[in-house]
Amino acid sequence: MRDRAGLAVGDGELLPSDVLRRTRAEVAVLVLLDPGGTQLDLVDQVGMVPELAETWARFPLAAPVGISRAARTGEVIEADSFRERLIRFPATASLPTADVEGLVAAPLWHPGADGTIIGAISLGFRGVVPLGTASAATTLAATVARRVRAAGLRHGVRRPVADEPGPPGPSPLAGLGRTPTAAAIDQALLETVLLHLPVGVSVLDRDLRFVTANQRAAEINGRPAADHVGRHLREVLPDLPESFADQLRQVLDTGRPIVNLDVVGATPGRPGRRRWRGSYYPVHGATPVGPVGVAAVFDEVAGEATLGVEQVTADRATMLTALDTLVENAPVGVALLDTDLRYLRINAVLAEWNGHPVADHLGRRVPDLFPELGPVLEPLMRELADGGEVRDVEFVRAGRTYLSSFLAVPGGGGRAGAVAVLVTDVTRRRREELRARRVQEFTAALSQAASVAEVVDAVREGAGPAAEAALAAVALMDESGRQIRFAPTGQEPPARWKAVGRDAVHPIAATFRDGEPRFFPDIRPLVDDYPEVAEAVRRSPHRSWAMVPLHGRGTAAGVLIFGYADAQEFEPAHRTFLVTLAGLAGQALARAQLYEREHATAVRLQRSLLPSRLPRMPGADLAAVYLAGDSVGVGGDFYDVFPVDGAAGREWVLVVGDVAGRGVDAASVTGLARHTLRITAALAEPATALRQLHTRLRDDPDVDRFLSVVCGRLRLRDGGADLELASGGHPPALVRRADGRVEVINLPGVLLGAFPEVRLGRRSVALAAGDTVLLYTDGVIEARGPGGLFGEERLVELLRGASDGDPRRLVELVRDGVAGYQLGPVADDIAILALRVGG
Repeated sequence: MRDRAGLAVGDGELLPSDVLRRTRAEVAVLVLLDPGGTQLDLVDQVGMVPELAETWARFPLAAPVGISRAARTGEVIEADSFRERLIRFPATASLPTADVEGLVAAPLWHPGADGTIIGAISLGFRGVVPLGTASAATTLAATVARRVRAAGLRHGVRRPVADEPGPPGPSPLAGLGRTPTAAAIDQALLETVLLHLPVGVSVLDRDLRFVTANQRAAEINGRPAADHVGRHLREVLPDLPESFADQLRQVLDTGRPIVNLDVVGATPGRPGRRRWRGSYYPVHGATPVGPVGVAAVFDEVAGEATLGVEQVTADRATMLTALDTLVENAPVGVALLDTDLRYLRINAVLAEWNGHPVADHLGRRVPDLFPELGPVLEPLMRELADGGEVRDVEFVRAGRTYLSSFLAVPGGGGRAGAVAVLVTDVTRRRREELRARRVQEFTAALSQAASVAEVVDAVREGAGPAAEAALAAVALMDESGRQIRFAPTGQEPPARWKAVGRDAVHPIAATFRDGEPRFFPDIRPLVDDYPEVAEAVRRSPHRSWAMVPLHGRGTAAGVLIFGYADAQEFEPAHRTFLVTLAGLAGQALARAQLYEREHATAVRLQRSLLPSRLPRMPGADLAAVYLAGDSVGVGGDFYDVFPVDGAAGREWVLVVGDVAGRGVDAASVTGLARHTLRITAALAEPATALRQLHTRLRDDPDVDRFLSVVCGRLRLRDGGADLELASGGHPPALVRRADGRVEVINLPGVLLGAFPEVRLGRRSVALAAGDTVLLYTDGVIEARGPGGLFGEERLVELLRGASDGDPRRLVELVRDGVAGYQLGPVADDIAILALRVGG
């Protein structure tokens, strides 16, 4: 049975390497149950940054997120947008997640077909989830489960258990997509009215399968409403003409409604030849690919008569009464205008939003009441009156945001008889969407922040806007453990707050000590409780303050301070939100502090594997540089220079090598290689020394690393030197001649310790006075920048353009050239050694 930590994940083991291409996803994640069956462990992922993956290394099975639910219940979870994920899984807003919107999660069933679950997979998408992804995810989950079994990974198992009932999810109508009219009306109220309307109302998907049907439609069709769902139109109504289905497909294909269509036929609920009249409207969803369904409003025409206003029956009067009640009591604005765009009807809600009584609207045109809106709305409504389609317009007035939907009311002769307007106050919705977007951006910025300074920058840029605060500052405990100091963000509180003693009678110090947030809706209690800060607080432009401890791994590392220009109530939801932001920042801060400590330790350990200083070499100048990559683990790059015993300072050994991988194992092989070569290369030629090192690596059962290395023996002579080089898979050496020419010394060979037999490259180079030889590791030429890899040619041009061959200037020139070229911090370790003859 294999341990998860020892698994080398790759194509053919767990997640396929091309999973993102095949599914068109941005991120793919695999989690397995721990042996106790209460936690989920991240065992493979594609597309997730390492820092974000670390935060999801283990999390509870009960976590309120999609992948946990799939593993708990055995459901396939699909959410088409970040908004839908917020509705179904509110914790999405406060957890560090990848920058994706759509999501599909599928359970991993035990490949032994015993009805138990072993984990789950999740696919994240930049936009909406492509059609068919849920089925593809289920197939992928089965494949991955078999691979987990073949890999022998330990995991827990559990039987699926349905979650306790929670808040009701979106209705089938909302899940399919909502017409512009429905989007403007409160969902629960609309569905209640539709359910009881005395006309038939139903919705069908693109395959003409019923999504919903109200009571009247069920009565006409002769089936209970629940029996419609999922059934095809022909299955429910087999006796209607085939042309009717073609006309519904026309609505789906063109996106245009069909109004007042007469259909003759029979239904199971109304046998015999009858005439039905209905209107059929496209239902638009969240994607731009066209309608996702068709909505039907229909009823029987008695005696094959037409439905003129003068022929409305008592049943129709009942319907109009219900609709009138809806208009007057709906929490949206509703108005009806004639073809001259004069108000015929307006409800009290819209009249109040407009700032005029209902009576002041009737008979008047929009520009008469709202001159600023006339140039925008009047052309749009005239277009609708001439037969245009539904239009939505969003505008801001008096600090509120309104969404208006304009639709034509059918009249005679193909023109509209009137224009209906539905207005929704979306101020709160837009504010919540903006807050969710800012939280998402803040979370993404924190996931990319590696250092403490980068976390502080992310807080400065993201926490304040997300909290709608004028100021967001971070105060951190210093290394002495006695002072709380503000990180330089440019937004610090008043000057007297920049350094606070841990034991001071001060709100920040008190927040840090007891680990509890403090909220000050106005400055009076702050001044009364903490006289020390009274003067500074009064001078500050901020009227309300919130101070929240930054908890990372158990203990507070500092305090996050929010300042508001206006007084705040700090209601419970607001306080919870600020604590959530501080929690995100605290976790990122803890990761950054751990990274910096471990990185510093790695650098110290790496330097212990290098010479403390280069020796003085009579007749030559030496210089070297080592640059640690942006990674926590110690690297395997090294260099060394030492004299050959008994050669009276005239013979020297030069070594530059690179052990594969990072960490303690790489460091141990680095030490082994360096000390082995110090013994063997001082007694034998470079090629012999490298062969002995290869044998040492192959014979040691505890060593599973390989390395590239170049070893040279320098023999100084009057007026120059001879350099004998041997290489095992190492980048070419470069020689800059005294006249500025650069020669590439190719030394083909294979990596030491990688294969049973070793093949080495060998070359003798004559060096004249003023010639400089440069040895380096692959971190130089494999640095990646805007033009691809730094590469050998760019390195040669760098040396060719140098003012002279001074070793110190050359190694600094190469180091700075690589750092300036590549994108972001140095990714790989770099070791460079330069020697000039005749110095």
